[in-house]
Amino acid sequence: MQGAVRDFNHDWKFAKGEQPDVARDLQFDDSTWESVRIPHDWAISGPFDESASGSTGKLPWTGVGWYRKKFTVEAGSDRRVYLDFDGVMAFPKVYINGELAGQWDYGYMSFRVDATPHIRFGEENVVAVEVDTRRHGSRWYPGAGIYRKVRMTIANPLHIAHWGTFVTTPSVSDWRATVRVRSTVDNHSSSDRELDVAVTIRDPEGNVVATGEKRGIAPAEGTVEVDQQMFVDAPARWDLEHPNLYTAETIVRSSGEVVDGETVTFGIRTFSFDPDRGFFLNGERVQLKGVNLHHDLGALGAAFNQRAMERQLQIMQEMGVNAVRTSHNAPAPEVLELCDRMGIFVWDECFDKWNATADNLAGPENVLPMAVRQLDNFVRRDRNHPCVFIWSVGNEIGTSVDERGDGMSFGRLEGMRTCIRQLDDTRPVGIGCHTPNTVRYPVYDPLDLTGWNYGRRYARYREAYPNNPILYSESASTVSTRGHYAFPLANNKTDYPGGTGHVSSYDLSATSWSDIPDCEFQLMEDDRFVGGEFVWTGFDYLGEPTPNRRDARSSYFGIVDLAGIPKDRYHLYRSHWRPNAKTIHILPHWNWPDRIGKKTPVFVYTNGDSAELFLNGRSLGRRTKGVVPPKPTNLAAAKPTMTSDGASAEAAVDGDDDTAWRHTDSGGTPWVQVDLQEVQPVEQIDLALGDSVGDAGYAIRVSRDGTDWSTIANIEPRTAGSRGWGRRAGGPRATYDLTDQNVQARFVRVEFTDLSDKSTADVKELKIYSARYEPEYYDVTYKYRLRWNDVIYEPGELKVVAYKDGAKIGESVMRTAGPPTSLRLTPDRTELLPTGEDLSFILVEAVDAEGNVAPLANDILTFQVSGGGELAAVSNGDQLSLDSFQDNRHPLFNGKAMLIVRSKQGEVSPIQVTVRAEGMEPATLSITVSQ
Repeated sequence: MQGAVRDFNHDWKFAKGEQPDVARDLQFDDSTWESVRIPHDWAISGPFDESASGSTGKLPWTGVGWYRKKFTVEAGSDRRVYLDFDGVMAFPKVYINGELAGQWDYGYMSFRVDATPHIRFGEENVVAVEVDTRRHGSRWYPGAGIYRKVRMTIANPLHIAHWGTFVTTPSVSDWRATVRVRSTVDNHSSSDRELDVAVTIRDPEGNVVATGEKRGIAPAEGTVEVDQQMFVDAPARWDLEHPNLYTAETIVRSSGEVVDGETVTFGIRTFSFDPDRGFFLNGERVQLKGVNLHHDLGALGAAFNQRAMERQLQIMQEMGVNAVRTSHNAPAPEVLELCDRMGIFVWDECFDKWNATADNLAGPENVLPMAVRQLDNFVRRDRNHPCVFIWSVGNEIGTSVDERGDGMSFGRLEGMRTCIRQLDDTRPVGIGCHTPNTVRYPVYDPLDLTGWNYGRRYARYREAYPNNPILYSESASTVSTRGHYAFPLANNKTDYPGGTGHVSSYDLSATSWSDIPDCEFQLMEDDRFVGGEFVWTGFDYLGEPTPNRRDARSSYFGIVDLAGIPKDRYHLYRSHWRPNAKTIHILPHWNWPDRIGKKTPVFVYTNGDSAELFLNGRSLGRRTKGVVPPKPTNLAAAKPTMTSDGASAEAAVDGDDDTAWRHTDSGGTPWVQVDLQEVQPVEQIDLALGDSVGDAGYAIRVSRDGTDWSTIANIEPRTAGSRGWGRRAGGPRATYDLTDQNVQARFVRVEFTDLSDKSTADVKELKIYSARYEPEYYDVTYKYRLRWNDVIYEPGELKVVAYKDGAKIGESVMRTAGPPTSLRLTPDRTELLPTGEDLSFILVEAVDAEGNVAPLANDILTFQVSGGGELAAVSNGDQLSLDSFQDNRHPLFNGKAMLIVRSKQGEVSPIQVTVRAEGMEPATLSITVSQ
């Protein structure tokens, strides 16, 4: 009799908090516990804690939870019973009928519990799982509970081992591929067992293309590996456009009876890395266009859902993505199954750090033993997936050459690589790095390749290891908020204009350690020895809300927001990564009642090479990629200067930062001013202060006649503990953008209004411009974007016509929306299966009478879901929102929100959805549920 695998995800009971020991027992009364279905994340329902750190999402994931489930196993004392957990966060202890059957530590790793000694065959049993996240370390929201699937495997004493089938293709050509199948069989009998292992290979259409059969002997209470080799003629390769999947069906017989069987999928492909030319798939160079993805699914939390993950991958693939990095942990196994089917490469990463984030609480001496134990499960589980092309053992780990800390050392990396290569010698072993100075140590010697995070840090590694492949494992870290635009434009990458806690979606802001997308595009074009980049990140995720870690609960990094709605940046990547697919996208929205008559920059993201912009039918000119507009002249250069003590201050306007004007006397309000010699527009002032200014306060004033002065900036003295949003005004270098202030002046003065005993008036350079001076850092944007920086706003219609190689490829229109009058519902799917897991993501938009999205609408929505489905979650992408994801009331954010509807288990009836907002026509939708 063959074994069986049961779905073990239904009819669980859950209680939050510590429980008495009797909660492990069969007789315990759990009737008051909550009924849940696995996968389950107990923390995602909230509530959010406004005072908690944003780094882990402000959700209550820290604590203890208990799960219980009753079940029966048919009588048969020779059967083996296993519980297979795909992931439990964290430190699960598994009890069967009150007895500890097994436990695990690392919350991201799949593991098996042998329940056999504790099972009462033919009677009722109970499994109780205690979960404790209090000791788990995390830099983001990890979730909490049995957040991935569970299976029960019932097997004969002689059966294929857990993850016991390993398929490789050691030789591949166009006319023939060698397929090697290694089958590991466990024997729990008290005597040796003869066995026969038969393997059938089927092509992607299900046709038998190869067979093999081999005998072996499994020793008593032991294991045997049966190794076979077959040949497939004219193999259909697995590649990104045609992800052809073969199957290997394994049948184990003993004494003429089938005792076990297993089917695994695999792909026939070759890949390699060239240290000078990058990455090759089936002999052809492929530029990896990757993203990092954290494991949470936005409003659904960490509880894995295959459809939600599939949707994320579809959105990324539509943008041009062909690779993902599972940052920074082993993914749910279904992620790899999806990538196999969809043709997406996977950088399969096991750990972040090797400390408490890997649930290693035993210190440095436990790093390697811990890693080897986790890597054994990791590699055995994932090694048949053709999408996996790298085994990664960590991310941004410090160096501990003497192994006194928990960082990298030669011995640890050599030990991890040895462990992996013993289990799979077909893929390289690497790590994600961030400290170039560590190349002076030999810690990287054991690795096959390295990934490097940000800022071309791989350059130093390439000098030290010219023959080793390199990947750009984290790039960009651009930050933005969907639908939010601030003026003036950012003047440096760590400028987050607006001061609202949201970040402008003009895509000009990044973190201090990273860059905007255009810089990375240029880098990948220049450094062809790099196999490709992995953008941080594809989607916003819960936690790590740089640069607003105090107030926000989710990240700003994503190309797509937490609700699954693409940001503007999505179209920038698509235009570059899919040059042959039409992309024409205008930003910002065109509802600016407070900006009439003011400069309002317009950007266009397109795969075309040029475009013409029209406002209310008038051409605003044609722009061509690669053309950088000239910089405005510094009006202050070599102009007459004056100071408060009657002296001149040429050093403040000589264009040389190595010279400066200083007023060394203490006290008073010393000033320096420049005479532009005529009244003219002043749109920008750049000020470079000397170090001796310290924490002084100062003001910038302007005058048309040198008598009547207006203050355009007043910088208060900085005090200990003061903090700012983004780059602090009044720093050693500051830019004052006056575009919206309509300043006309002849004289510009910098006056030090508050000098301490330790500060002096010290100006290195004062620069004044009649138009916005954009730093050279942003010149690269003109290669990948089309920009009209000086559009004078008026309501109406923006239209862009895009061209490529001189031919029109299409056009796009953006209109000023009127007041919202109704709601529009756009589902990604209108037919679901009654599995209790299938989802429809419904985009909710407020629209005006003409159907234009109202981009300023933040109205409260109410949701009603009935029939064969239920409300699974709702979100709007606002990083600052602390509204529950599971409430039937939720605000729009910048005109949009996302409703997630889930089918009910076994209920075949239509799902009726109604969404309302005060003052608008309600919207209704029917979704079919069918078998």
